[in-house]
Amino acid sequence: MPDGYETLQQDHREVERLFEKYRSAKDDAIAREICAALTLHTEVEEQVVYPLLREQVPNGATLSVRATDEHGLVSSHIARVYEAPPPDLGGIMRDIERDVQVHVAFEEQELFPAMRRAGVDAGELHDRVEAAKGEAPSRSSGQVG
Repeated sequence: MPDGYETLQQDHREVERLFEKYRSAKDDAIAREICAALTLHTEVEEQVVYPLLREQVPNGATLSVRATDEHGLVSSHIARVYEAPPPDLGGIMRDIERDVQVHVAFEEQELFPAMRRAGVDAGELHDRVEAAKGEAPSRSSGQVG
């Protein structure tokens, strides 16, 4: 049976791969690909993961607030990429990567283990994550702000 935690971690690894690609090529198209992937991932987590966290995990509301705040920080960086990109995206992309690394570490080391301990079903999480991914492009304008 598919595991939703692993699905989300695969998303994290894909974004890490895109950051590596960006660091090598410094291509604005790759920067925008990273932003799009992060925007979709944020939508999915906020629609699926964080409500489960608040409902089923002791202290889940506190964890959810931190995760949502971290999303907000990254989203503000992404908005700069789309709305008023600097001539060189390198600095803002380093900021995004740094903040994403902090967020991923928090999710993988604290949030996901807390959800597993609380009994949030990995298979059900996978199904909900995949359904949300399928719906997200129709909801999203491609921009965060």
